[in-house]
Amino acid sequence: MNRITISQSSCKVETTSTWLVSLIQFAKDINFFKPFQAFKLNMKKKNYSVFQKLTTIMASVMMGCESTKDINPVLSSEVLAANMLGMEHFPDQSQINVVLNRMDQDSVNQLQEIHCQLFMEHSNSLSSIEDIVVDIDQSGLVASAKTYELAEKGYFPHKRGKTGYQVSAAFVGEYSEILDFYLDPGNVHCQDRLDSLVSSIRHKLSEQLGEGRVILRADSGYGAFKNIQKLMAVRGLKFIVKGYSSRKAASIAAEVPFDSYEQADDAAWVYELPSSEGGLRTILVQILGSKGELTYTLLHTNISKSKLSVVEAFYFYNGRQTIEAFFKTAKNVYGIKSLRTSSFYGIYGFLWLAFMTHNLISWFRLMKLQGTKLTDIGVKTLIQKCSRIKGFVERTASSISVRIEPLSKLAKWLADALSEPECVQLSFLT
Repeated sequence: MNRITISQSSCKVETTSTWLVSLIQFAKDINFFKPFQAFKLNMKKKNYSVFQKLTTIMASVMMGCESTKDINPVLSSEVLAANMLGMEHFPDQSQINVVLNRMDQDSVNQLQEIHCQLFMEHSNSLSSIEDIVVDIDQSGLVASAKTYELAEKGYFPHKRGKTGYQVSAAFVGEYSEILDFYLDPGNVHCQDRLDSLVSSIRHKLSEQLGEGRVILRADSGYGAFKNIQKLMAVRGLKFIVKGYSSRKAASIAAEVPFDSYEQADDAAWVYELPSSEGGLRTILVQILGSKGELTYTLLHTNISKSKLSVVEAFYFYNGRQTIEAFFKTAKNVYGIKSLRTSSFYGIYGFLWLAFMTHNLISWFRLMKLQGTKLTDIGVKTLIQKCSRIKGFVERTASSISVRIEPLSKLAKWLADALSEPECVQLSFLT
């Protein structure tokens, strides 16, 4: 087994994306790819195995390919990365299309099981001794043609009348980990996946639930009273959910004197209603709009006032923007808004591979970049800029070296982050 070393001296031979080979090396070190080797798909092997094609899809996500057709120009020159995954070169886009189009419900089930295995083995959430905050939300993917399987009309912001799909996800924002997700036709309401997501939370975070350390945050789509009752019935689960009806909030506000509110910020005031039975708290939020109008919402929580004051509840709920930021990253950086195939299960399968790759990147950032100048660099910059930083490859009979010339600030930071202190040893199976 040869080793790859990364340093900052010049050696202009073969080039590679240092980001890509470092991420693949990290994945190999933690056996991230191992569960995918057992993945079964009904298709003959020609030049590449199904496993190699799956890893190619994940490599394309690591490099920010916006569509399958980007695989050829982006990955064709990445010979070292392909070698690390047991290939002379990456397969082209046509072979990836075949894999996605062959996927079915069993394929999705296999990928879901692989995700569960990887999450349980590597999740930073599970090793935390603090409360684990899980945000759930739904986001739409618009289908651009009528040929997309199971695409239906639904709610897509600023795209009225369009058809597509809904992605419902559970996300741990502190560690930027996808806990679980589901893909449905566009007309499926977010609350229809509440039971599924809560079941996933109960399965993966069972120990933390037993210790009362899991907090669920959700927006008004999940805020119907029947859903609040469901959450109240989950033993050990804490939650804060926005109420479903703004009309109900406004009706309640009509009976609350203004001086009863407590100011939360320059344009928001909060008031806690008298407690109901069972420990459920309801907080009325009054918000002053930019045009002087007042709007009202309700927040429902079973977190005690001693642990979360009424003002703290307002700010804590607003922290659920982490999942909204994740969906934005997934669409604009991982390219999930560009549907790779018209096959429903092919889209579903690609999303699983993209979201598992996201978790891998999150683990890489925490283990390899924490404490460096890249600590606070976002995923967008890492993928769209750091991935384009080329290292020069030198191969010998006993080793493979990748050397970075610090021609830019990011290149210098990346080289410094991967040096321990002069180089980082990366295994490579020839």
